[in-house]
Amino acid sequence: MEFPERLRAAGTKLVSNPVSDPVLRRVQVKNKAGLHARPATMIAMKAKEFDCEVELILASVPEDHHLEAGTRADAKNSIELISLGAPCGTDIDIEATGAGAAEAVAALADMFESRFGLES
Repeated sequence: MEFPERLRAAGTKLVSNPVSDPVLRRVQVKNKAGLHARPATMIAMKAKEFDCEVELILASVPEDHHLEAGTRADAKNSIELISLGAPCGTDIDIEATGAGAAEAVAALADMFESRFGLES
């Protein structure tokens, strides 16, 4: 039986990668149209460049929003991101765990800060 790379024997002893602490950063949706299809696709494409798990979490939502704060979406899935329905002004936490987590969070945060290059 072949063991996955992370559980491969080192000598006669099995080792595994320790679970890393999540990297977390809060950003705000600054696009007038909110988190719609184009930025969601851009996020998913960028997130897929990293091996880590990345999620976006609604940190604050307008009073009349259809979802609650704490709702999570896989950042590598544009449909899940669109379903967050995050309007302009929504606070979102970017959370990543695993190899490259800090780099992934920084890259996605930069995209939010630049308004995805869609608005000046």
